[in-house]
Amino acid sequence: MLIRAGLAALLTGAGEPVLADSWLSHLGGSFSDRMTSYESSRWQRSDGWNSGGHMSCSWNRENVAFRDGHLALSITDQPGGRERYSCGELASHRFYGFGSYRVNLKAVKADGVMTSVSHYTGPPFGDPWDELTMGIAGKDTTKLELSYVANGVGHRGTVIDLGFDAAKGTHSYGFDWKPDGIVWMVDDKPVHRVAAKPEDLPRMPGRLILRFWSASGDTQWLRRFTYPGHALTAEVASVSFREDAANLSN
Repeated sequence: MLIRAGLAALLTGAGEPVLADSWLSHLGGSFSDRMTSYESSRWQRSDGWNSGGHMSCSWNRENVAFRDGHLALSITDQPGGRERYSCGELASHRFYGFGSYRVNLKAVKADGVMTSVSHYTGPPFGDPWDELTMGIAGKDTTKLELSYVANGVGHRGTVIDLGFDAAKGTHSYGFDWKPDGIVWMVDDKPVHRVAAKPEDLPRMPGRLILRFWSASGDTQWLRRFTYPGHALTAEVASVSFREDAANLSN
């Protein structure tokens, strides 16, 4: 399935132009990235905006760093745009389809923060809204929240008891995605399955997005965020994608 190019160019956080035909006109294949350095050909650091009113921070490229052998996504008290805080998002340039996704990360325990991994495409790219998301809320880092959106219809509310504290060490989180089903994995063990007709599941290739952000307001979902007086940092040790052999895009 081809991705439809909706923009002529994109400006990265560094202000460098990325032509549409370099990231929208063809899909990405299998890869494994140990996240020890910034691979600008694969990733883009978000900068100068946020994803909605549920956030009390804006994405800042300075909050996406590679140090001590891993990716560090941070929340700081540096103002970002009109928001009080800055936070970090790293997104792939290319779009990835059916296959196996794995992210090794260490989450953050603190009220009002979320460590998440998303696979997304939607109207900004000329596509239906399809998304798969895994998130660890800082209020309880022993739980993993799972959701997906298929052609704009959301399926949320699945919470997995991890059996460990995701803020105390690095673990593997991911999903195996096929046209007729999704299996979410933790440390390479299945924790949740969804089977459905292809039209009732995400089916569009999407961008892989790593995020760490703070919430606005006081909600039962994340609780109120209070800055602790120092930066909070989620760590990503590696990211990999193994393309479904039956659905090769390259």
